[in-house]
Amino acid sequence: MTFEITLNDEDTATLQRYMKDMNMSVSEVARQAIMEMIFDDDAALTAYNQAMEEYRKNPVSYPVEEVWKRLGI
Repeated sequence: MTFEITLNDEDTATLQRYMKDMNMSVSEVARQAIMEMIFDDDAALTAYNQAMEEYRKNPVSYPVEEVWKRLGI
């Protein structure tokens, strides 16, 4: 797959420094960033689905003030 992105001068300079420091190509940096984004989104979705499943089994909720009190905040 091939794609094109447009960066301003400041972002280009940042990317070039990062690539040099990490000894990576643009493709490697893009691939890593995309995969991390997908993983983070997937992990968040998994956590949400698990929390909702637990809530459906035991639908108890607390006002935020009660949570703070229980946590000693």
